[in-house]
Amino acid sequence: MRVLAVGAHPDDIEFLCAGTLLKFRNRGDEIFTAVLCNGDKGHYEIGPEELARIRRLEAEEAAKSEKATLVSVGAFPDLEVYADSESRRKVVEIVRQAKPDLILTHHPDDYMCDHSTTGRLVIDASFAASLPNYRTESPHTKSIPPLYFMDALAAVNFQPTDYVDISEFIEEKGKALLCHQSQYRWLLDHDGVDYVDFMKKHSAFRGVQCGVKYAEAFQRYAVWGRIRPGCWLP
Repeated sequence: MRVLAVGAHPDDIEFLCAGTLLKFRNRGDEIFTAVLCNGDKGHYEIGPEELARIRRLEAEEAAKSEKATLVSVGAFPDLEVYADSESRRKVVEIVRQAKPDLILTHHPDDYMCDHSTTGRLVIDASFAASLPNYRTESPHTKSIPPLYFMDALAAVNFQPTDYVDISEFIEEKGKALLCHQSQYRWLLDHDGVDYVDFMKKHSAFRGVQCGVKYAEAFQRYAVWGRIRPGCWLP
């Protein structure tokens, strides 16, 4: 199976679904990742151009640690991804390059605009990608893939439909998250969190809910044309 995870910023995928991607990879599935924003706003000391360069390298390193194919990173500056025609066309091309059987992305009601807009764009683009007359560089996909929304940060206002036991992969997930070194100090200063500790507490909380040590939570996008029998998560 081909699995595509689309995050708003470098490090979102690692925080919210890397354990599941690692579990997919471990059973032999093909993993693809895409990051829509370049991460250029997230620092007090490093300027936007240099930060975007650093965060691209960090995203590449994280994808390598997951043995994932990084399809795209940084098509938009932070806070400048919009649910418009131009943006949709860029995301359609990402979907067509990956040709996914399953997509993971942000919930459209997540906590900040880049996350929520990414979720909306991926919903629309993964539908449009199947239309032959909606033309981009790559050919159209053969079907509309099922889609799951990744958890919200701190699990706020998110009602899971599915859980994945990632206990076996929690340390590997932490290492993937640590590829994003530029964000460690930023999140400590801006949000008051140690992001690896935060991730483990978040995963432990979801684990308590489903009876395992660590878990990631997802919500199935249950609309006509996306529903398939059974659970597509590992």
